Amino acid sequence: MGVIARLLKVAAVAGAVAGPVWARAPKGERIAPDGVHTLDEATSAAQSSGLSGWELVDHVTGVVHRKFSYYSCYHWWESPAEAFARSRGQSNQYNLALASVLRRLGFEVRTVHASRVRLQRSPWWHAGHTWLEVTIDGITKDVCASRAENRAGQVTFVPVTPVRLFRGLTYVDTTLGLALIVVVVAWRAWLNGEPLPRWVYRPFNEAASTEGWHESRRGA
Repeated sequence: MGVIARLLKVAAVAGAVAGPVWARAPKGERIAPDGVHTLDEATSAAQSSGLSGWELVDHVTGVVHRKFSYYSCYHWWESPAEAFARSRGQSNQYNLALASVLRRLGFEVRTVHASRVRLQRSPWWHAGHTWLEVTIDGITKDVCASRAENRAGQVTFVPVTPVRLFRGLTYVDTTLGLALIVVVVAWRAWLNGEPLPRWVYRPFNEAASTEGWHESRRGA
């Protein structure tokens, strides 16, 4: 069997396994806070806001946060612009969408990534995460659209592995790795008659887990 034939066979098997996962993807709910549907509209709204500097950065971060109705590792194939329009995604998608708007507004933006971060509200929960470093007048601050209370320089996570520059290859690596994990997890859930784990798909403002929380904090 030639190399091309082997590759076609592998592609056919991968398609047979991943195809049902793609077909059964949750639909979610498209929303349009402040009438914003697309990244172009988000940029235009920001330009008309009358804000500047860190106030404008925080304003745009809030718009991007409100645009997402579901946190989703499931829709890994969608670009940041598609994820923004469809109101679902994970940090590669929502924070790269945020980076796109901020760069259009003229801000100096670096996208960074850590293999593990500790979440403030769930300190036992470690996960890979992508966010931004924005620089204004020589001052650089962390920026992330994951939480409503986030502000430039005040984010609700702490990296516990080295922070590295997020490159094109990083996007490919993290997306393909995530796709493989989600396909396996989705099939396992279906075969066991269980719902998808919350870390895969959940309302955007809800935690992946409340394990270990005091009863008074559950559902907060």
